[in-house]
Amino acid sequence: MTSEARSGGRIPMLDVARFLGMFLVYYGHAVERIMYLKSPVAATQYKFIYSFHMPFFFLLAGFTLAPEKARLPVVRFLKRLAASRLVPYVAFSALLLVLSLLFAGHFPLLDLTKGEEYLKGLWYTLLGFPLFNIPLWFLAALVVVELIHFVVGRFLDTGLKIALAALVCYLGGYYLTLHVTLLPGPTYWLIPEAPVSYAFYLVGVLMRRESVFIGGQPRWRFLVGAGMCLLAVILTFDLNKGPFRLFEAVVIVASGHGNVLLFPLTALAGSLFLLLVARSAGANRFLMFLGENVLVLFCLNGVFYHYFNGPFADWYVRTFPDHWAAVTAVTFGFTVLSLAACLPAIWLLKRFLPQLVGKPRAKGPLLPRLVS
Repeated sequence: MTSEARSGGRIPMLDVARFLGMFLVYYGHAVERIMYLKSPVAATQYKFIYSFHMPFFFLLAGFTLAPEKARLPVVRFLKRLAASRLVPYVAFSALLLVLSLLFAGHFPLLDLTKGEEYLKGLWYTLLGFPLFNIPLWFLAALVVVELIHFVVGRFLDTGLKIALAALVCYLGGYYLTLHVTLLPGPTYWLIPEAPVSYAFYLVGVLMRRESVFIGGQPRWRFLVGAGMCLLAVILTFDLNKGPFRLFEAVVIVASGHGNVLLFPLTALAGSLFLLLVARSAGANRFLMFLGENVLVLFCLNGVFYHYFNGPFADWYVRTFPDHWAAVTAVTFGFTVLSLAACLPAIWLLKRFLPQLVGKPRAKGPLLPRLVS
């Protein structure tokens, strides 16, 4: 592990992988809005990205889990969970709620011209689906997944037990969600989706346990492996024909997975692709900085999701042809600009309100430590 570690105990591969995943979140949400405007090219790119990018984040959460976290006393664990997950969830939901009072935006499940819709938005947010900042659904889902692991993870003390638990959770959760509709009603912290999400989380736990991709290897091997995984995604993502929900694509938040075999195959291939690319990138300090602050980028994505992606998509379809090169290049550029616009916010939040962005043990100038 020494070749892949740096000061502070962080692993460069995981920080870079966080950023690569977050880049796909920004890109995927932007191309989604182009898809809404009847772009077949954007729809294909959306299906490609969504076939693996959210399962990847659950896998990565398991990979980055500190083993000692599962052995914390109950009260201390719950305090840490609330401080690291629920505080950002509440804070950035509130931020978008305030913005919605000041500026008209795109809130697809709310008609904010009616006062009672604000009460609906608040109620749904309390039930685990943040209608004022929809991308935060992942934090809500992760709360349930981490609670599950705190309860059962201590019994998964061998690689075989972890693998079997992941398989059981996936199959049980998959067939459960065939009969449970999450949207458009309250989602209750996405509990029906939790077994499937937890299965990918356990894959990450197993990979960390086995030190997968952490040991020293020639870079060319990681690049060859990444190429093979990318090819697997390209060859399989469009073979998955459903059953889906919302769109003809994997949508985790709506428990739309598609084919019981193709979904995990493509999701794992795409996740391995991102990890292998990240491993081959080495200790790139800028990418590591962005990955270390990925929670800020994640929470701020709601600002772009609700306010900027729509105008961008409208401008795109008026200006460019529906060609894969145009969609890719223009959306890539918009994604880079969006992430660059977040850099001042990263500095400000880390400087003044670190407790709101995943650093609850920090003592900031405006708030005290949330946990010791």
